[in-house]
This record gives sequence, structure tokens and C-alpha cells, in this order.
Amino acid sequence: MPGRRLLLYAVLLLLIATVASAVAPRPRDSGVQTVEPSPAPSGPAADTVDGALPTDRRVRARVGDIVQLQVDHGERDVVEIPTLGISEPVEPGMPALLVFDADREGRFGVRLRMAGTRLGTVDVRPQP
Repeated sequence: MPGRRLLLYAVLLLLIATVASAVAPRPRDSGVQTVEPSPAPSGPAADTVDGALPTDRRVRARVGDIVQLQVDHGERDVVEIPTLGISEPVEPGMPALLVFDADREGRFGVRLRMAGTRLGTVDVRPQP
């Protein structure tokens, strides 16, 4: 009888140790070090150029500017600047908003895809 009791205590102790080991939090050391992101380089802030089509037939910007172009249209269509690969849907009462970085110089046509109508241009010039 005392042998059984001792065996029962040993099994119970082993069971408690197993449960405690499974529940206890473990340190997470995967061997990979995390690197904090470095702050963005401080330089001149980009200017924002706002335009509205079809009101403004030509929107002028400089390389490095952020262009925000709002386009109103009376029918459902898609406003696009094909050369830049940018497009947004437009509906009556819900204008399209094209936002992009002017990262290269050139003259870029803005058009309605389904109507095939050219609304205006975005003229990006080099920095002075």
C-alpha cells in the first residue's frame, strides 16, 4: 500500500509539472534581431499641387511635387492618365481623386476611358 501511494504521488507530481511547463510563458528568442526603422531623411518637403478637371485644362507641377487632381463628370466613367498607369472611377456627384508623385517630367494627358474624351493635361517640369 505505501508503494502505491508513493507511485500515485510521483505520477501526480509529474502531471503537475507537465501542466505547469505547458502553461508557463517562454522567452521568444528566435535568433533574429529586430531593427528599428531609421527616421526618414530630412530634406525639403514636397509641394502639393491641387487641380480640378475639366475646370483647369492644364495643371502645372514640378518634379518632386505631389499632384492631387479632382475630376468631375456627369456620367459613370473611368478617369485615367495612361502614361502613368493611374486610373480612378468617377460618377455623378462622386468625383475621382487622382493622387500621385510627379517623379518625371513630361506632359501627361488626362482622359475619360469609356467616353474617349481628353479632359486636360498635367504638365510636369524639372526643378529649377
